[in-house]
Parts: sequence; C-alpha cells; structure tokens
Amino acid sequence: MSFNFEENKTTTILGHSGCGKSTLLKLISGIIDPNEGTITVGNTSDRLGKIAYMQQRDLLFNWLTVKENAILPLRIKGNYKDFSDSDVLQKAKILGIENVLDYYPLQLSGGMKQRVAFLRTILQDSDFILLDEPFASLDAIRRLELYNWIENIKEKINKSFILVTHDIEEAIYLSDIVIIMLPGSNNFIHVKNITIPHPRKNSIITSQKFVKYKKQLLEDLQNVKNY
Repeated sequence: MSFNFEENKTTTILGHSGCGKSTLLKLISGIIDPNEGTITVGNTSDRLGKIAYMQQRDLLFNWLTVKENAILPLRIKGNYKDFSDSDVLQKAKILGIENVLDYYPLQLSGGMKQRVAFLRTILQDSDFILLDEPFASLDAIRRLELYNWIENIKEKINKSFILVTHDIEEAIYLSDIVIIMLPGSNNFIHVKNITIPHPRKNSIITSQKFVKYKKQLLEDLQNVKNY
C-alpha cells in the first residue's frame, strides 16, 4: 500500500470488520511498526507520542478530574508548561464542557466523557489526530451533537484527522475524503472526495447530495464483498 494523507483534511476509512482499519491507525500512531516499508509524518518516521490518538473507549481515570484527565498526556510528555489554563478553557468551551472541568468522570454521562476524551486528544496539539470509532457507543442524538462540535473545532484548530468508522453517515458528515479498505495489500480500492462545504450541520443528512454519497458508498461496500 502507498498513500499520502492530505494535510488539514479529514480522511475516513470505511471497511468490513477484520480488514485492518484499527491496525492501520496503530501503525500510523507508532504503537506498532510495519513489517516492511515506512510510515512518515512530515520528514520523519519517528511517530510515537507525536500523533494524537483517540481510541474507542474514553479511557478516563476516575480518580482524576476532567481537567486532570485532559492534561495528563501533556504532563507525561513534560510540555504542560507550554500551555495555560486559558488554552484548556478555550477548547473546553468549544466542546461545551467548560463547566465540568472540576468534575470526576463518574459524574458525567457517556457523551460528556467522550467530549473529555476528545479534549484530551486535541490538547496534545499534534498535526495529525487519529480517531478510532470514538462515537460508536453513543446514541444517534449524542453522535450528531459531537459531529457539530467537531465541525466547529476543525475551523479553529486547523488539523488533519484520520477517522475509522463503520458508520457511512458519520463518514460523509465529517470527511473530505472517504476510503473503502480491503484486507491485504493494495487495499485502498475506492477513494471518494466529499465536496459538501464545511462547517456542516445536521440538515445535510437529508440533502440530495448527502443521500447520493450514501448510496454510492453502500454500493461500494457491497461490491468489496466480491473481492
């Protein structure tokens, strides 16, 4: 496989279970190394700790406050001094959690916990942000709320996102580029550009353009079963 992920774009990877989507994110993040070939970010293949990675579970520590959970990666890397409380508060406001920074995770709903996990991810200030089905456990209404927050955040932080999901609507809503992935080598077989302008709102889900993209991606996913 050879692929260049575009800067300041959101690229989503769709595929059937077991095709290697989550493994690909682990490779990109540097958690595991490829058996052959190289993965580079900018001009370096030294990726571990330099790419923000939000996994499926929120992975919050119940004995730490929301703020302490959010800044924990910065403390581990020793660069929290480069941030101020106003930085944390500003991004918390974008996510609508500025009033719960002193709460503990057990006091929060599932949707709020996911927002805290997302705050922790964007505070790492990485150029690339990896999202591995981060909203799969949420109900439809909570997911739509988070899609809107992400759209608002993307306007302000100017980062590159790589998202793994099974949800076609999520892929279309959040993405500039959608890839359908197969197991094995040379497995990016469909690459589709999503040209709906940002920031996107809930109303796009019923638009003709959105429905057309959904139909095309459903057909592509069905067709890959024949490979």
